[in-house]
Amino acid sequence: MSQLVYTVQEAAEELRIGNSTVRERIRSGQLRSFKDGGRRLIAGEDLLDYLRILRGEALHG
Repeated sequence: MSQLVYTVQEAAEELRIGNSTVRERIRSGQLRSFKDGGRRLIAGEDLLDYLRILRGEALHG
């Protein structure tokens, strides 16, 4: 993961999950995103933060 910004589809591909799952994580506040015009985007750092949270939960929970 080295992109600065990801579309929902690109983030889903990186995470190996579906677009709808990415959108659900965004709606629930688990994954931060922002809009640029009509596009929903995810900053690369926010995607990494989401993965760090998941790893922490997996290690501790």
